[in-house]
Amino acid sequence: MTPLAEGPEKRPAALAPATSAPELDGQEWAFRRRIEDVFAKLGDKFGDLTGRVEVTFKPEMSFDQIGGLAEAKAIIRSFATALTNPELYRNWGITPPKGVLIYGPPGTGKSMLARALATEAGAIFYHLKLLNLTSKFGANTGELLQEIVGVAKEQGKGVVFLDEADALSLEHLLPGAQAREASARLVAALCERLDGLAPFSRLVVIASTHRTDSVDASLVQPNRLDRLVEVTLPDGRAQQEILDLARIRAETAAGRQLVADIDYRSVLPPMGGMSGAEIAEVLRRALEQKVHAAGQGRDSGLVTTQDLLQQIDAYRRIRVVVEKIRYGQYL
Repeated sequence: MTPLAEGPEKRPAALAPATSAPELDGQEWAFRRRIEDVFAKLGDKFGDLTGRVEVTFKPEMSFDQIGGLAEAKAIIRSFATALTNPELYRNWGITPPKGVLIYGPPGTGKSMLARALATEAGAIFYHLKLLNLTSKFGANTGELLQEIVGVAKEQGKGVVFLDEADALSLEHLLPGAQAREASARLVAALCERLDGLAPFSRLVVIASTHRTDSVDASLVQPNRLDRLVEVTLPDGRAQQEILDLARIRAETAAGRQLVADIDYRSVLPPMGGMSGAEIAEVLRRALEQKVHAAGQGRDSGLVTTQDLLQQIDAYRRIRVVVEKIRYGQYL
């Protein structure tokens, strides 16, 4: 992931290239510098975009790295044609889709799906964190969104990911009536840009949310974010796939075996209702316990089924608190 960050020259929102200059050919380096300069100018106009907008030139998330979600992956994957060969749609007398709304509980892989599409199509990935953007820029957010989508349109194949689209409701910033009025202007600005996209622009806009009730209906009208894809909590088979992928990632990073044979009949039932992110976190915490043991000079051994069960139990206890915080019961 290549975040927008201040470079050595302290330019606002300059892109930190994922590859150093000598490793890039001249054309690619010039291309990256051009986008850096464009975003630096946006930073000059709107303020620092660090932590709010990230651009990845060559994302490395494949659909095979996402556990479960077979139907959602198939649907999102089909949008690669709109990016790589939009003229194929012309041959059938239609235009490519412009946008998608992915909805489902937190931690179920919505951002991973969007990033995987960019990887599959060889497209630039623009990650717009709408909660941070709206909180920082307020009334200017609509103009900023228009500018970023406009920039992406000019740069060739691109996936613009609007993370936490429910933040466009501005409920987190303003009281009811004011939020609705300001949100209507913000959404109108975004819709205007979506409507202005050329039919064969090689750009797909993906929004995600876990609160469909907060998404403005005008965003999902035809020729906007009119393809809706649901991502659900994983079933037992998907849980095992997610846990296996998390294990493989950790062992690949460590260069050695970290986890003993797992008794899935014991582990999967208590993980029911957990998201993919939570399942990966359970394994991370089990590995962290081994780190602590090794740091104290004790023989840590491999992560066992019992280690995982202990972490699942511990995570379930704190999850109750997390849910209360998330829905404001402690505020």
